[in-house]
Amino acid sequence: MKNNSQVVNNHFSLGNAFYDIAKPAQFPNHILRFRNNRAAKPIGLDNLTDDEWINYFGKFDKYPGVNHDPLALKYHGHQFGHYNTELGDGRGFLLAQILDENNNLWDLGTKGSGQTKYSRGGDGRLTLKGAVRELLATEFLSAIGVATSQTLSIIETEEKLQRNDEPSPTRSAVLVRRSNSHIRIGTFQRLAYLNQQDNLEILLDYLRDNYFSYINKNSNSEIFVETVFLECVKKIATSMGKIIISGFVHGVLNTDNFNVTGEVFDFGPWRFVQYANQNFTAAYFDYNGRYSFGRQPEAALWALTQLGKSLNKLINEKRIVEILNEFSTNFHLSLKNHFCWRIGIKDIDSKSLNEIMNILLNESEKCKIEYASFFYDFFSGSEAVIDCLKTNYGNKYKVDGFSRITDILKNTQSSEGMYEKRIILDKNRENMLIEEVEEIWKQIDQENNWHFLEQKISKVRNIGSLLESQKLVNF
Repeated sequence: MKNNSQVVNNHFSLGNAFYDIAKPAQFPNHILRFRNNRAAKPIGLDNLTDDEWINYFGKFDKYPGVNHDPLALKYHGHQFGHYNTELGDGRGFLLAQILDENNNLWDLGTKGSGQTKYSRGGDGRLTLKGAVRELLATEFLSAIGVATSQTLSIIETEEKLQRNDEPSPTRSAVLVRRSNSHIRIGTFQRLAYLNQQDNLEILLDYLRDNYFSYINKNSNSEIFVETVFLECVKKIATSMGKIIISGFVHGVLNTDNFNVTGEVFDFGPWRFVQYANQNFTAAYFDYNGRYSFGRQPEAALWALTQLGKSLNKLINEKRIVEILNEFSTNFHLSLKNHFCWRIGIKDIDSKSLNEIMNILLNESEKCKIEYASFFYDFFSGSEAVIDCLKTNYGNKYKVDGFSRITDILKNTQSSEGMYEKRIILDKNRENMLIEEVEEIWKQIDQENNWHFLEQKISKVRNIGSLLESQKLVNF
């Protein structure tokens, strides 16, 4: 079947106020470790030979139709609350953009592709462990219905890297991700900081034309800007609701790590929680728990407030506040919808969901009830609850507090087709806790054994297939 995807140069057309030309690194070797044909197929790249793949995504030959050299994107951002004007793509660049046959725009961005103007003394490289970790995060998030960048390619480059946070020297790689957008909140912050109002308006038009095409182009300028801002608030709030239900802790939710179209990307010290501990942090340097599991929605709203401040010459302050107030409504709606989706039930009222989440957040670690297991144990609602409570395993849910959860879920109905999948899903449970991630890396690092990684990806994708996550996530 012919693929009707099309290479475009939309970001390049914005002009050099938005990027600098980057020079790719030259690596001593190129060993293809992972190619994501599932993510490549919608954009017409799945038929590339391995040699062609390495040429485009490891040696950075210009892909046919691309009219520019790699683009190191310009942005600023708040890092742990402190504004930093020295940011920008320091070890990556925008390689290409492709429109798929449904007219969705996809960016191909690199990580570990060499030094740029914004490297700030760094070597511009990525460890192979960092690449493997990003792959595992994106695969599991996709399987449990969270829109995320897709790890398209990992090529080991056989350099020896020195790092302070892992045993060194360590192996090197270059990664290519397929993202919905690389427009960050920090992109807007930089333009506002430099008082480049004309470029702010150009960027807003770019968002409308490429991501929010349903916005009326004929509305007056202030209403147009308000609508774009509202869409950003809705999309990030929706993403945050799904992140909480998924048990994911991004780790470093600085404003340069928020994609304004709501897609989760740019992973660092991420974790999935074992227990629903709202104080759990992923980054060892997050001393005050600014980006802990339970504070991630707060971090998102704070970041969106900075976006609002960047637009304060285009929208009046009252409307900025009103739009930011929409965050809570959209976050809680997403939390409710994704809870129902992940546990396989038709619906639940908001009051009952709040009760369940409060109990999980306050009691699950004390009672040693793993967060992911909860969704498997009661998948499809009432019938699963009754069956679980009959077993010795289910006795842990009979303690004070948790019995209220089972009482609520006994009154829920299975989503269409999910009850039939319950037994299969139960036998194929998957999670992504740090111990397993470290064991997968150990096999690669010490034995050069990639079987455990390949097996894990296969199992995770099977979970996604059972949950029908393709209805929520564009692979």
